[in-house]
Amino acid sequence: MNRKASILSPIVAPAVKSGALKIEHHEPSFKCQMTIVMDKPFETKYELLTDGREVAATERGRTIVSSLRWDSDALVATWRIEGSNGEMTISFRYELQADGRRLRAAEQLRGGGRDQDNVWVFERR
Repeated sequence: MNRKASILSPIVAPAVKSGALKIEHHEPSFKCQMTIVMDKPFETKYELLTDGREVAATERGRTIVSSLRWDSDALVATWRIEGSNGEMTISFRYELQADGRRLRAAEQLRGGGRDQDNVWVFERR
């Protein structure tokens, strides 16, 4: 993670120490694993197809509807999470930059009292 190039919300910025993103993309299959280190590592992992189809699942009493679609040259992943505390939506817009050496992941989170916007920038090793 390029901390200096990332633009993080006031809630997240002071806590983030580092991060890593691993993507395996073989159209239409997309696997993503992101680890953000704060006081302890927070890991997100998912696998979706880029066809835009919504996939529903139930996890820990919550209904999660997810999808992944192309928007021009960017991939947009969205999750709608419905639970006892209401609805939350999370989206990531993944864009390659610098001839594929940099990935910009613009995150938008709404609901659950946690509205925030973050732009995570990752450099290829």
